Amino acid sequence: MGSESEVISAFSQKEQTENRYQLLIDSVTDYAIFLLDETGHVATWNAGARRIKGYEQEEIIGKHFSSFYTPDAIARDYPAYELREAIAWGRFEDEGWRVRKDGSVFWANVIITPVYNAARTLIGFSKVTRDLSERKKAEDDLYKAYEELKDSEERYRLLIEGVTDYAIFMLDPAGHVATWNAGARRIKGYEPHEIIGKYFAKFYSKDAVLSGYPEYELKEAKAKGRFEDEGWRYRKDGTPFWANVVITAIYNKENELLGFSKITRDLTEKKQLEEQLFRIHEDLKESEEKTRMLVESVRDYAIIMLNPDGLISSWNAGAERIKGYKAKEIMGKHFSAFYSREAVASGFPQFELQRALAVGRFEDEGWRIRKDGTAFWANVLITPIHNEDKRLLGFAKITRDLTERRRNEELMQKNMELVRINNDLDNFVYTASHDLKAPIANLEGLLTALQDDLGTAKDQFSGILGMMGGAISTLRRVITDLADVTRIQQDKDEVEKVELHDILAEVKDSLRDLIYATGAEIIVDKLEFESVKYSRKNLRSILYNLVSNALKYAHPERPPKITIRTRMAEAGEQVLSVADNGLGIPENQISKVFAMYKRVHDHVEGSGIGLYLVRKILDNSGDRITLESKEGVGSVFYVYFHQRHSATTRS
Repeated sequence: MGSESEVISAFSQKEQTENRYQLLIDSVTDYAIFLLDETGHVATWNAGARRIKGYEQEEIIGKHFSSFYTPDAIARDYPAYELREAIAWGRFEDEGWRVRKDGSVFWANVIITPVYNAARTLIGFSKVTRDLSERKKAEDDLYKAYEELKDSEERYRLLIEGVTDYAIFMLDPAGHVATWNAGARRIKGYEPHEIIGKYFAKFYSKDAVLSGYPEYELKEAKAKGRFEDEGWRYRKDGTPFWANVVITAIYNKENELLGFSKITRDLTEKKQLEEQLFRIHEDLKESEEKTRMLVESVRDYAIIMLNPDGLISSWNAGAERIKGYKAKEIMGKHFSAFYSREAVASGFPQFELQRALAVGRFEDEGWRIRKDGTAFWANVLITPIHNEDKRLLGFAKITRDLTERRRNEELMQKNMELVRINNDLDNFVYTASHDLKAPIANLEGLLTALQDDLGTAKDQFSGILGMMGGAISTLRRVITDLADVTRIQQDKDEVEKVELHDILAEVKDSLRDLIYATGAEIIVDKLEFESVKYSRKNLRSILYNLVSNALKYAHPERPPKITIRTRMAEAGEQVLSVADNGLGIPENQISKVFAMYKRVHDHVEGSGIGLYLVRKILDNSGDRITLESKEGVGSVFYVYFHQRHSATTRS
C-alpha cells in the first residue's frame, strides 16, 4: 500500500502535463473535487471543497473521508462500501446526506473514481461532491470554462455527431456552417471538410437562393427566436429531398447573437428520430453547458434523459414548453408522471423501458399528461444509452406534441363523413324530385277530369277544388325547389363576364307584376364596378331571390324601396349589396335565415328556400354572403365575390 506522499507525487507528475485542467479544478467553487489515498484519507483539497464542507485545507488533509458522513452511515461502514464499489465497477455514484464541519447536513451528489498508476496499481480515488440542497446551476461559470477550454468541443461533437436521423449543426451569425454531424453527412452528402465554412444556401434551389429565401430564414429566426419550414432541399449530388427545418437563434447571457442551431430532418422516407444521446463524462464536465445550449434551444421536441430506473436526469426547453414543468419541479421524478392513471396502473411506462432495452428502441403514439392535467397526443421515442462496456447508463426520451395533427386528421375524417352524407342527401333529393313529377302531373290531370265530370255542380265544390289545386301547386313548387338545390350542388356552368345592368333588367322584367302590385322603387346607386365574372344563370338567380325577397317582405306601411350598389372591399373582393326598407329581421334570427325552409315571417307566402339557394350558389363558387338587418327598418344583403380578374371598374 502506497503512502500519502506517493499519491501526491503521482498526481503532481500528471499535474505538470495537464496544467490547464488543474487550474480549472482549483478555480471550481461549486464542486468539492479532491483526492483520497488508497485507504480513504484526504490527500488534496480545492476551493469548492472548502466552501461546501467548511474545512480549511490544513484541517482536513490526512483525515479519513468518513468525517463527512452521518453516524448511522459510519456505523454501517458505508464509506468503506463506497470505495469497494468504486474499485469493483470503475466508479461509484450516490446521493445522500453528508455532514459539514459545523455539524449541519446537506444533500450531496457524490462520484468516486479509482485512480491507478501506469502499472495499474491503485494509488487512490478522485472524489467529486456537489451540494444539491440549493439546486444551483453554474451556467455562467461553465460557459466561461467552455470559452477558455476548447477541449470541451470534442465532447459536444460526440453528442451531436451520434445523431444520424437529424442533420444538427451550427451556423455562425452570417450563416456559414460551423459544425457538422453524422446526420448532416448522411442526409446532405457532404463531408465536414467540404462544407464547414461554406454558406448554408448550398442546400437550397437556385430559385430560392435568387429570391433570398435563406437570408429570410435567418432574419425570421432572429426576429422571432425560431423559424420552422418544410420544403425541397438539395444534397451534394443534386438530388432533392423534402425537409423539415427548424432554425433557432442562439444568444449568450449578454443577448449577443452567437449563431444559429439548424436541425433538418429528411421527411422523404418518413423516418423517425432515432439516436442515442451520449452521457456526459465526469472528467469533462466543461462540455455540459455547450451541450445544454444546443439541446435547450430545441423547443419543438421534449428531449430528456432518464436514469436506468426511469428517473428524469435532464430537461430541456422543449420539455418545459410541451409538458409544462420547470426543471426544478421534475428533475429526479419518475417519468410516469406524464402518463394517465390507467397507464401507470397497467405498468405501461415500465413496459416502454423494457421494450426499448429488448429491441434497442421503443416508439409509440398516445395520450400523455401535462403538469396542468390536460392531455396531448404525443409521439414518443425511447432509446437506451450504453457506455463502451455495454453498461446501461439510462435512456434518451424524445417527445413531440402531435395534438394538432391528430385534431386535423379527426376533422378530415368528419369532413369526409359529412361529404358522404351530403352526397347521399343530394341523391335522395334528386331521386325524389324526379320521381314525384309524374304523380303530380297525374293529380293535376285527375283534378281537371273531376272538374269536367262535375259540370255545373263544380261551383258548389269550388272551395274544396281550389284548396286541392293550391295544394298541388305548392307541392309542385317544393319539388321544383328541391330540383334547384340539386342542380346548384352539381352545377358546372361556365364562368363569363356578366353585365350587372343586363341581369338587373332581366330580374325586373321577371318580377314586373310584383313590382307593379307593391309600388316598389328599385334604385341603382353608386356602382364601383359594373360587371363581374360569374355564371350568368347563377348570378341572375342570386339577384332574383334577393330582390323578390325584398318585395315579398315589404313593410305594410310604406312602399318597397330597394337600393343596389357595388363597391370594392379592402381585401380585394367585389361586393354587391341589396338594401330594402322592409320588415327587417329580429337579431336572434339573422343567423338562421339562410337555412332551408327557414321563414322569419309566416304571414308572407313563400317556400323558405330562396336564401338557402343563394348561399348554396355562393358556397359552391367559393364566395360568401352576409346580412345586416334591423326589425322594422329593413335589411341589407352583402354578396362578396372573389376577384376573377374581369371586373369593369368605373373611373
